[in-house]
Amino acid sequence: MHKTATIAVVAALVLGGGAACGDGDGASEASPTVTSPGITSPTTPQEATTPQSPSPETPRELKQGQTISVTTEDGPAEITLLAVHNSTAIGDSKADAGQQYVVYSMQVKNLGTTGEWDTYWLTNPRWAGSNGEADSPTSVIGPEDPKLIPYDPFASTPEPRPGEHVRATEVLGVPNISGTLQFEDPPGKAQFNIIIK
Repeated sequence: MHKTATIAVVAALVLGGGAACGDGDGASEASPTVTSPGITSPTTPQEATTPQSPSPETPRELKQGQTISVTTEDGPAEITLLAVHNSTAIGDSKADAGQQYVVYSMQVKNLGTTGEWDTYWLTNPRWAGSNGEADSPTSVIGPEDPKLIPYDPFASTPEPRPGEHVRATEVLGVPNISGTLQFEDPPGKAQFNIIIK
């Protein structure tokens, strides 16, 4: 007798659900459902959920005097933007027509417990101009101004070991417009941006 009652409930659910779905009047109201042990009730349209794709991560902006933590394949580190400046001339050196120099000094502290922390990616950010122009900045060698360039470039500093820090200054040539230096490691994984106005 119990099996017959359960089959009747299932049949009522299937037929009732089909009638509610197939009546074509556009009503979003679901018919009431009766559940028995071991039988799951259908979800109503309000209960159904659509998987949401994750929103793209907005890179952090690193500002002068600010320290942020990053993690790369070499482990964690703290990066402090000590100074940032842009100009069409540094000392006696003048940027090419349509170009400007961007100078930034950073301190990098290795927070890991083993191995050296590779700073190579801090020397070659991606440029995104305010006019939509993307570019690969070029390292500029030669300009001298001790107020703007107080430290050697990262290429001349050792890779910091656990607990150590290094300071370096990079000079890049970019288009003479406002834009963003985008620092990624590995390529395609945004770590932070420096905005140039």
